[in-house]
Amino acid sequence: MPGAKKIGTGTGTGLLTRLIVGIFIPIFLAFAFMGCILFLDINIGKLHFPSIKGVWLNSLSDLSGASPQESTNSVNKLGEMIIRQQANDVAKQLEIALRSSQKNTPPEKLFTSNDPVLMDIVTQKVGKTGYIAIFDTSNTMRYHPVAKFLNLETKNMYDSLGPDFVRINETALAGQDNGGYYQWPDENNKMKPKYMHITRVKGTKYFVAVTTWIDEFSQPAKAITATIEQLRETYSAEYNKRFGILLFILFIVLIILFAVIYLYSYSVVRPIRHLSEIADKISMGDMNAKVDVKAKGEIGVLAQSIERMQTSVKAAIERLQKRR
Repeated sequence: MPGAKKIGTGTGTGLLTRLIVGIFIPIFLAFAFMGCILFLDINIGKLHFPSIKGVWLNSLSDLSGASPQESTNSVNKLGEMIIRQQANDVAKQLEIALRSSQKNTPPEKLFTSNDPVLMDIVTQKVGKTGYIAIFDTSNTMRYHPVAKFLNLETKNMYDSLGPDFVRINETALAGQDNGGYYQWPDENNKMKPKYMHITRVKGTKYFVAVTTWIDEFSQPAKAITATIEQLRETYSAEYNKRFGILLFILFIVLIILFAVIYLYSYSVVRPIRHLSEIADKISMGDMNAKVDVKAKGEIGVLAQSIERMQTSVKAAIERLQKRR
């Protein structure tokens, strides 16, 4: 029929697109929301919403950092206590030994007189590399394992010893036993912390200084720290790998869902398109167009209705032709 408008040629979004969008978009948004919760850290001003991945990794980092640090601090405290106790013990031993030593021996020779009792006391080991030093109220070094320091005034070395050492030394000279940390170069000339405790030998003018590298006590803790850090890196890498696999699976699932939604939507739209074409042909006068739809439900009912309409129109046309 001339002037008849063909069905389905209007502009606008088609039914297939609407079905895909209507079904896929909510599912995509749900997956996107899940992805944000799992992977995305959100910062809005002062508000912070960490992802599950971020919470886990931060917790692992905090745990691996806090536990070794606490262990190191605890071991260092134990090392300080050991050094302090050794200084007190040496001071008591010297107090007893000096009572029976040669009282007429000058201070500069007292600890170099090869007195076996005194030598046994002042040459005791302190950790692995530590030592004992003896100085008197004139701030003169009376015993030191390094010969060049013997009978030198400690204050003459203050510039090289640093402010922390000076504070510990001057506090002891002021009459207060004390201990603390100071920096000292190791064999590689690298500055490292040493701990020293100074105790006055009662009834004498001598002070006992016991010192050693504090990391001698914390080495086991540092080894544990290194092991934990290695485990943290291993678990973090494995965790990131698993999250990567999860992200890949989600992506594949989305693709499969899109394909399923498309096929389902197409299976719904295809018979409707076919019926639209049949109705278009019928409107153009083609009464022999075959309605080839096996669908059930509403689409099946629509197909039967179009078949009945086709049959009715065809019968009406035949009646009109017979009357002529």
